[in-house]
Amino acid sequence: MITSHSPAILACLNGVIQPAAEARVSVLDRGFLFGDGIYEMVRLSNGRLHAIDRHWRRLDRSLKALEFPPVNLSLLRSRVSQTLAVAGHRDATVYIQISRATAPRAHAFPVDGEPTTLILVQHFGDEKAHLRQAGAGVITFTDLRWARCDIKSINLLGSVLAAEAAKRAGCVEAVLIREDGVVTECAHSSLFAVLDGVLRTHPLDPRILPGVTREIVLELAAELGIPCRHKALRREDLPQVEELFLTSTTARVLPLVTLDGQRVADGKPGPFTRQLRDAFAAWERADEQRTPSAEGLDAGAL
Repeated sequence: MITSHSPAILACLNGVIQPAAEARVSVLDRGFLFGDGIYEMVRLSNGRLHAIDRHWRRLDRSLKALEFPPVNLSLLRSRVSQTLAVAGHRDATVYIQISRATAPRAHAFPVDGEPTTLILVQHFGDEKAHLRQAGAGVITFTDLRWARCDIKSINLLGSVLAAEAAKRAGCVEAVLIREDGVVTECAHSSLFAVLDGVLRTHPLDPRILPGVTREIVLELAAELGIPCRHKALRREDLPQVEELFLTSTTARVLPLVTLDGQRVADGKPGPFTRQLRDAFAAWERADEQRTPSAEGLDAGAL
């Protein structure tokens, strides 16, 4: 039996709330067979879903890019609210996944079938808080992903391999580099660098995900007057970068102080990184004040 404030990971599968370990998906689900699905990860902090409007727009964009059948987003919004109410957490991650349909296995889209919707809620403990002050280490890894990384697809094997390599190296992330030497982003984060006194990040195109935290950080950089170029780094640029940091929903703004075991500049978080880390923390505090509580999602707050 599920009770309020249950410590378990909760699932809401097609509207049925239950412990995640008990949820069952058909073996004919296209997410299971083909990775034919999309997802979003949202962070709940003090009962507020950070940047939820931006996450919701990106989810809708992914659905349209993959030509999904209609999904009742108002109903999904309601289910998010209901699942959070049962979980009872003040700080949590909310994973939302939609796969195309359950249908006999065939590569082409099925004519019939309803999308499968899944919501997973679990407590979030912010294990990287200390690293946002001291900085973390990353490795480089070949970018093995598909050509539409701008879609938040559940097809993540390239990122899985990169993340596992980083874990084995005792690092938090992997910086992805294409065979042509272009640095794109990280396995599950956006990437920024400072080179010649200018903030650099890969331009938005199909090779990177339009990260929500990335978007906010770029807005903050403009407000702070930090010069920025949307231009990709190359492999040969990495030894010369003056600062390096990543951004993501759960890591926020995370300084990177070693790359492949070598120090980045002096091995400490740089001035632009510190400015943006602190500015993002202030943005989050303000966002908590202007974002409706999770209980308000049923009323259309998304």
